[in-house]
Amino acid sequence: MFKKAASPNALIERRFNVLRTAIAVTLALVIAFILLLSVSKHPLDDMATFLFGPFTSVNRFALMFEKVTPLLFTGVAVCLMYACGQINLAAEGAFFAGAFVCTPIAMQAGIAAGLHPVLCVLAAGCAGAVICGIPAVMHVKLNVMTVVSSLMINYVSLYLGLYLVLNFFRDPRAGYEASYEFAMSARLPSATNMANIHPGLLVGVLAVIFGYVLLYKTVFGYNVRMIGQNKRFAQYSGINVGLTVILVQLLAGFLAGAGGSMEVLGMYNRFKYTGLTNHGWDGVMIAVLARNNPAYVPFAVIFLAYVRTAADVLSRTSEVPTEVVKVIQAAVIIFIAAESLLSAWEHRAIARASKARLREG
Repeated sequence: MFKKAASPNALIERRFNVLRTAIAVTLALVIAFILLLSVSKHPLDDMATFLFGPFTSVNRFALMFEKVTPLLFTGVAVCLMYACGQINLAAEGAFFAGAFVCTPIAMQAGIAAGLHPVLCVLAAGCAGAVICGIPAVMHVKLNVMTVVSSLMINYVSLYLGLYLVLNFFRDPRAGYEASYEFAMSARLPSATNMANIHPGLLVGVLAVIFGYVLLYKTVFGYNVRMIGQNKRFAQYSGINVGLTVILVQLLAGFLAGAGGSMEVLGMYNRFKYTGLTNHGWDGVMIAVLARNNPAYVPFAVIFLAYVRTAADVLSRTSEVPTEVVKVIQAAVIIFIAAESLLSAWEHRAIARASKARLREG
C-alpha cells in the first residue's frame, strides 16, 4: 500500500517549522556573538569554541552523552503529563524521590548483581509514581490546581528525602553529608573510562520508545491526547477522564523516579545530593522543545546537552565570565523554543492555500 500523502496544510506547517528553527538558531547565534564581542578579547575564537566545543576532544563528546541519560527519563515523563493537559511540575521531586528511595536498597549487600539494580529501579519508580500521582489525585478528587500542588510536593520530596538519608543512612566517615556506599552489585558499570556512560542510557532510549508507542499507538494514548486537546469532548466521548489523568501521571512519575535511581547508581558510589537536581525542570524545557512528543525528546536532549557542554568548555577555556556564558546558553534555548516565531506568516500562508483550494474546487 502507498503511504498517504501529507495534506497541503501539513506541508506548509513542516516548511515553517524548518524555517522557524533556522531563523531561531541564527538569531541566537547572533546574540551570542554580540555578547562575546562585548566581553571577550578573542570573540571569533570563543565563538568557535561555543559552536564546536564538544567536538574538540573525545572526552568532551563523551561528557555530553553523560548529561543525556537522566534527561531522557524526565523529558518523556513531562511529555506524558503535558499531553493530557496537566501542568504537573512534580518530575523534579519524583526524580529526587527515586534517588533517595533506592539508596537503602542499593546499600544492602548480598543481593545478586543482575537483580540488585532492578530492585532499586522498581522501588525508585514506585516512589516517583507516588510523588507525581498525589497532585493528580488532588486535582481529580479535590479540584486542586496541579501546578500549585506539584510545586509544593517537590519540597516535600526534598526535605523528606534529606531527613531520611541524613538521619538513618548517613555515613559519618564520609566527611560530608552523604549516605553509606552502595554495594558494588547495585552500581551500574561505566561503558567507557572517559565518562560515566552506563546502561541507563539504553534504558532511557527504551523509555522514549515506550512513551511514543503509549501516546501514539495505543487507545490509552489516544485518550490522553484527546483529554489534553478537549477535556469536555473526551468526557462526552465516554472517556474516563479522571482515571486516565491519574494513570498517565503515575506512569510519568515512575519514569522520572526510575531516572533518578539510574543517575545515582550510574554516576555515584553513594547518595550525595543536598538539594533538588534540576533534572525535572530540564524535563519541562525538553518537553517544550519536543512539542510534547516523546519521539522528539532525544533530539531535544542532545541539543540541550550539546549547548551545555559547549558552554562548559567555553567557561573553562576562555576569560568570558560565567554569567555571560549562562546568558548565551539561555538565549539559544529560548529562541529554539519560540513556538510563535513566524506564526502569523504561517497562518496567512495556510489561509491563502485553503482559499486557493476552494476556488479550484
